[in-house]
Amino acid sequence: MYQSDVYSKPSYEPLPPQQTLPTMYDLPSEDPEEPGLPDEFHLLQPELLRSTFRPPSYTEDNVFTGSDLNLYYDSKH
Repeated sequence: MYQSDVYSKPSYEPLPPQQTLPTMYDLPSEDPEEPGLPDEFHLLQPELLRSTFRPPSYTEDNVFTGSDLNLYYDSKH
């Protein structure tokens, strides 16, 4: 059976990042006064990562786990 080249260019063009990537305004708020369910697991997630993520090629003091980090990106970059 003939198999197409998996490395060939797709027949469609991907959408630009401005149309596909979320911004900080798309994310749910952490304000307890706003309606909706509270983020019950907010502080448990970094603790779970800290206690389970053990990359073999890094010492424990070279792994950073944080909470309440705000990551921003420039969609025009």
